[in-house]
Amino acid sequence: MKTVPELMEAAKKAEETPRQPGQVGTSRVDIEHLEQKTLVIRSKRGESAFEFLADEPPERGGLGRGPGPLAYFVSGAASCLLMKYADVVLAKDLPVDDLKMMARAHFQQDLPRRMQDMVVEIHVEGGISEEALRELAHEAGERCFVSNTLDKAIPITKEVYLNGTKALTIELGPDKPEGGLITS
Repeated sequence: MKTVPELMEAAKKAEETPRQPGQVGTSRVDIEHLEQKTLVIRSKRGESAFEFLADEPPERGGLGRGPGPLAYFVSGAASCLLMKYADVVLAKDLPVDDLKMMARAHFQQDLPRRMQDMVVEIHVEGGISEEALRELAHEAGERCFVSNTLDKAIPITKEVYLNGTKALTIELGPDKPEGGLITS
């Protein structure tokens, strides 16, 4: 996995920092309507500020200036999970060369609109053993705020690949046991 050597200790320390039971964090975004269906979204973290656009394509009345809100929803959920994989890899110094993910969500188009399910493929490349991969998948899943929230509402399937071969499938959802069903 590509790393920045001078940040490795900070990454490990962040994972080792004890959390207080019941401790609550906050993530805030400020959103402003610009024109038509174009929205500007602002997020701040410490001294860093970020700004990005959400929009709809012209065929849906937008100006096409950015991804739609659903793309941000899916990418937020998926990137949260992949970030937790990276957290565990860095904290445990696992032999992982690369992490990638593909995520898709299926939505009910008629009213009331809602998400039906989500499927993610996590691709891990490197010398990690299948047993360590299972532990990585379990720990990353336990740490992911979004996955742990969504799996109470919709089915989520996580397909984990090791060096191009499917190694395990984790099925989560409101009708599944805590921690999900794991198959190889």
